[in-house]
Amino acid sequence: MIIISAMSKDRVIGSGEGMPWSVPEEYQQFLSLVEGQTVIMGWRSYQIFGPDLTSAHNIVISRSGVDQEGVIVCDCVEAAVERASSFGKTVFCAGGGSIYAQMLPLVEEMYLSYIKGNFTGDVYFPEFDEGDWDVAERRDHKGFEFVHYRRKA
Repeated sequence: MIIISAMSKDRVIGSGEGMPWSVPEEYQQFLSLVEGQTVIMGWRSYQIFGPDLTSAHNIVISRSGVDQEGVIVCDCVEAAVERASSFGKTVFCAGGGSIYAQMLPLVEEMYLSYIKGNFTGDVYFPEFDEGDWDVAERRDHKGFEFVHYRRKA
């Protein structure tokens, strides 16, 4: 399982009803990485990204527990992970903040895009100890820096 997220340098991932930036190149990278795979996310994140998702399986964590067209709804992270693993695809966690916090101890990799600029928001990526992770790849782009982390053994 892989966490995938875009954030500011101070870990902002959301503001109001979306992200406080527009970096099309980063968003296209996100869609390319999840294409044909399985994505787990919270309901609010699905409302933001859902129409654009290129993933084969979309699992939304929500207490409603009612599947909708194109979406499998699970009531907790554990159920979502169990369902996601049944598809035999790479599983990505795509937020939001509370889902990332619950998934962080479970994942072995993270694909994090650090958006260049200063942004304010009301949703944050959880703090993590960079000493627990190796940098497998780092790429600088015009509007963001992409870092691929792998958990140290």
